[in-house]
Amino acid sequence: SSSKPPLGVYDTALLIAAACTIVAVGLSLHLIRAHLKNYVKPQRQRYVIRILWMVPIYALDSFLSLAFIRYAVLFEVPRDVYESYILYNFVALLVDYMGGEDAAREFFAAQPPQKHWWPFHWLGDHDMSVFLETCRLCVLQYSVVRPATAVATLFLWAGGDWDDADWKYTSGYLWILLVNNASVTLALYYLLYFYHASLPCEPLQRARPLAKLLVIKAVVFFCFWQYCLISLLASLGLITRQLAHRSADATTTGLNDFIVCIEMAIFAVIHLGVFGVREHLVETTHGASFNPLAASGAAPRPSADFGWDPATGGGVNRALSYDAAYRDMFFVGDVTADLGRIMRESPRVLYRGFGKVNEARRDRRDERRRKAEEKSELELSEASHRGRSPPARVVSEEAPGDSLAVREALEEIDLGAPPAFDLAPRPAPAPDDPEAAWWAAV
Repeated sequence: SSSKPPLGVYDTALLIAAACTIVAVGLSLHLIRAHLKNYVKPQRQRYVIRILWMVPIYALDSFLSLAFIRYAVLFEVPRDVYESYILYNFVALLVDYMGGEDAAREFFAAQPPQKHWWPFHWLGDHDMSVFLETCRLCVLQYSVVRPATAVATLFLWAGGDWDDADWKYTSGYLWILLVNNASVTLALYYLLYFYHASLPCEPLQRARPLAKLLVIKAVVFFCFWQYCLISLLASLGLITRQLAHRSADATTTGLNDFIVCIEMAIFAVIHLGVFGVREHLVETTHGASFNPLAASGAAPRPSADFGWDPATGGGVNRALSYDAAYRDMFFVGDVTADLGRIMRESPRVLYRGFGKVNEARRDRRDERRRKAEEKSELELSEASHRGRSPPARVVSEEAPGDSLAVREALEEIDLGAPPAFDLAPRPAPAPDDPEAAWWAAV
């Protein structure tokens, strides 16, 4: 027999993953270069480019994880960290489409209160005065939780305690998975809230936010739950844990990375239409920063400035040269400024949020008391109508002023008086009583 192993499943998977990775990286770099050549709205396109880097990073990390499957954790951790960074840029991109933070805050403050969906309806309504800060805080908490759990994963892997097919309650994998799942669910929940509340915003709707939301949701959230599903099926024995003839590693890692490589090639094609450069050029033609060279596909006018104004802390909406755009792509000053502002706003957001929860709890308590009092009044009314003594009711001392009427009604009822239809014999009246004649006739 030949000493060379036959072509197996693992080799075929590597070839397919390599081809998909080349397609994903090539299309993504082409689109990123198109944005850099037409960098007419630096602040907004910086967010877009950061999101576009998601596909090549996912594809390369997944392919390397598949190729060196025994060291897959080392390649997955950077991917997980960048995944959390994407959510920050996506929220910032939506706010920029709305006209900036001030315009977005004023827009949400003017909207009717947003109610929590089931099963969180008991939390009451949102405080629309801090709705933007609440959505941003609840989405960006994933940007803190995900890197923290990624570092914990590294420590477990280095100590030999990491098994992504072990769902026992004593395994670190299960608890990290639960924390990540709760965090990613909360982030998705408030992303959907943000989209639902911003439906009346015409500037944002012109940017097709639903398509962008679905793409982000598919890449970040679907890939996460896809990994959880594969891990669960592998732990139940429904998927063979042997990937191929040359690797005894669990299939959870290899199969997920193989599928991600294929998915990234598909998303790279979708990004061409969802995050294309044309929408920025068309919008710029109606603004003061229109650049005919950029609109015609040529490079914008040369400028060495970054797309960031330190004096105002906002973006600069003037076209940059290719070199300046390339440097601006790696600028992170806006990230540090936003994170600092979010940390400063979080106590106020939490205080207002817990205040709304307490208000909803008081409303539910008052509603229960009101219904109990209405039921008591109804029973009293029915008892009086039937001519029977009403059942005794214990009225809480904590009841509001409306319960005073119930207590007074109870006190006015003479429980010792006979019913009107009582036919029991009565003693005869005295002879000098005016009713004596009538009584004698009876």
